[in-house]
Amino acid sequence: MAALVASVAQRVDPDCHTNNCKKGTCSVLLNGVPAQPLIVDLDCDALRLPSNRKRCDFLFVGETDSTAWVAPIELKGGGFKVDDVAKQLQEGSRIANEWLPQESSFRLVPVLAHGKGARKKDFVDLRRKKITLRGKNGKIELLRCGAELMSVLK
Repeated sequence: MAALVASVAQRVDPDCHTNNCKKGTCSVLLNGVPAQPLIVDLDCDALRLPSNRKRCDFLFVGETDSTAWVAPIELKGGGFKVDDVAKQLQEGSRIANEWLPQESSFRLVPVLAHGKGARKKDFVDLRRKKITLRGKNGKIELLRCGAELMSVLK
């Protein structure tokens, strides 16, 4: 397991580690992602996060020899509200900040996987939202449910 992934994995209850990104009718495929990624189910009770606090569904941490990624992931099988999605992804980044080692180098890639079409205005507004983590700004990447995560990590 690579250094960043291993470091974060040690800080997260193992009961919250998962091998997939699937909630309800929406999923993200993990074909082609770096070997031994860490995927954290942010709805896991063992994390002891306040239940009334918005957060995204998953946190993906993966790395190769040359690149590391931190990707908060929100899955929406139906419709979505732009501001709610942005808040959920930002909170996922804030949670990641608690687990990342201080001197980490990574690319921030917030992801919304959606199943239902939305108005063009919603997609434009979503792309204008910036998710931040340790001074890095990430534009929200859009995927259709069932698409490969690696297509937005590249």
